[in-house]
Amino acid sequence: MIKIFILITATSLVAHGFTQQRYNHAHLPKNTWVIEVNGGEEIVQLLAEVHKYEVLGEISGFENYYKLVKVDHETKTDDSHFKRKLEEHPMVVWAEPQYARTRVKRGDTLLIKKEKERQYQRLREERQRDHEEVLERQKRGIFSWFWSRYTFFFNDTLWSKQWYLQDYRTDRDVPVLDLNVVPCYAKGITGEGIKISILDDGLEWTHPDLRDNYDPSISTDLVEGDNDPMPRYDNDTCNSHGTRCAGEIAMIANNFICGVGISFGAKVGGIKILDGPTTDLMEGTALIYALDKVHIYSNSWGPPDDGETVEAPGIIARTALKIGALKGRGGKGAIYVFAAGNGKMNGDNCAADGYINNIYTVPIASATQRGEAPFYGERCAAIFATAYSSGNRKDEKIATTDLKGKCTTNHSGTSAAAPLAAGIFALVLQANQNLTWRCLQHIIVWTSEVAVLGEDQEWHQNKAGFWVNPNFGFGMLNAYNMVKLASNFKTVPKQNKCNVFLDQKKYFTKFNTNNPAILKLSTLGCAGADNEINFLEHVQVMMNITFPYRGAIEMFLISPDGMRTVLMEERPDDISDEGFKDWIITSVQNWGERPEGTWTFEVTVVDRPDLEETNGIVEYVHIILHGTKDMPEHYSKGKRRYSTYNTDA
Repeated sequence: MIKIFILITATSLVAHGFTQQRYNHAHLPKNTWVIEVNGGEEIVQLLAEVHKYEVLGEISGFENYYKLVKVDHETKTDDSHFKRKLEEHPMVVWAEPQYARTRVKRGDTLLIKKEKERQYQRLREERQRDHEEVLERQKRGIFSWFWSRYTFFFNDTLWSKQWYLQDYRTDRDVPVLDLNVVPCYAKGITGEGIKISILDDGLEWTHPDLRDNYDPSISTDLVEGDNDPMPRYDNDTCNSHGTRCAGEIAMIANNFICGVGISFGAKVGGIKILDGPTTDLMEGTALIYALDKVHIYSNSWGPPDDGETVEAPGIIARTALKIGALKGRGGKGAIYVFAAGNGKMNGDNCAADGYINNIYTVPIASATQRGEAPFYGERCAAIFATAYSSGNRKDEKIATTDLKGKCTTNHSGTSAAAPLAAGIFALVLQANQNLTWRCLQHIIVWTSEVAVLGEDQEWHQNKAGFWVNPNFGFGMLNAYNMVKLASNFKTVPKQNKCNVFLDQKKYFTKFNTNNPAILKLSTLGCAGADNEINFLEHVQVMMNITFPYRGAIEMFLISPDGMRTVLMEERPDDISDEGFKDWIITSVQNWGERPEGTWTFEVTVVDRPDLEETNGIVEYVHIILHGTKDMPEHYSKGKRRYSTYNTDA
């Protein structure tokens, strides 16, 4: 049976169960629908004719996706009637209108409002510890801006400000304080041959520190409908985000301009998508644009970090991520890097972000110079790893390119951490282009460093021996260690998926402030079947939960080995009564463990004085285990060993 996806135009902007979005719809195509149809092109043409639409052709990158427009644009449509007619059609699998989606950048503008209110209170506290802090930072070399072991490695004007690429240690027995990248350059690993697309608000590709590394073949403007991703110049900062992210990756080395891109031998492209309203179709198109050429897609954006929104990729974007992972890079899979989010000061948690909870993405958190979780950095069990970025007012930020040919040292947030990770992954792929998307994830788990972040109190070791943390994932990325492991890495075994369901009698479990819902799900890891799992990778929990105050819900998952993972924390600003409908939360914290035994899913309610005693219901829950039947080759040497300091060779 052939499945056809059709794009059809209609007037409504229905939110399809997600948070209603408010947008100026001037740039949106009017009357836009997406439907999935079982059949062939004849069915497409028939549906279009019956409902007075015109087929414009197949949508690029999506096999059997078709775009349709209404013949009479002035005719008003009864959306509910139109949707019902489509859903009743025996060949239609689903029908959904396209609507404006709020997507925000994970950078400076998100950090300012609430943080200013808190900084005055923190100022007095910080002054009390300044003297001890200065002594400690001097000991570790963080203030030695004009002298490091790599001071004269490059001549670029901001090189001395790229603290996250320098090694400023004065004591070799403390952890490496940077991303351990320069030793890769000494081995000839610069990202050469790797192409990275920046999905953002545009890219000033004419910038003198970027133009020689710009690749127009992987660039486009989905907002204005041409192939030039140049940003809109309303002011100096409005649309600088994409140019800043690109500079972190691909600034040209040794040209006396700005700084050094972390993978300065790579090529970058810009896909303009954020300058105006987006749709599911736009996102899906962007996520597989030039899929035959792009190795890595860098994404420093997502749903609002407001502590209220719970939103996942739409059907097309979700499909695009899967297509990219399975078909990109000649079947080895494109790498999708996503910034974990900047909403912690708004009480947000990245478990409410469906892009972060998708198994095909690599969520990246940020850490300050001092190896601390920043005030803005969202936490969740899906975070893979960490790169440096901004911290409080005294911490240095990230140096990069800016609009109008300028440079800046003020890039910040997880927006700045994600491109650094994308650049490191370019170095890794140059070292071994045979790596699959899952190989890269395994390499992250086996090389990310804990020592430099070790003062955080939330590190815990799982039963497979991996240290993991809700703030930092498996730790700070270490480029040289990743490249070393990647050079002779053996492809991991095929991925299996095993579903674990509750006994039907245990559904509709009530919970309230005094009585949590505790549900037990037992599994043998699909032992004896083709999809048997013995070594876990991602663990996902899919649920339907009703409760009149969504933000008061907290969720936990306890593995058969007894490790307790926080799946969702309280989000005080989320006062929605919609609950969680078919919501999926992902955890990587059981990586490497065995799956068999009883998993415990626990739902609690935060005890708040303004919250009336009321019941919630867990209507449905099941666990999706991802992993391998056979042991990955790099596990054969036993559990991973951690050291208190990291060398560069």
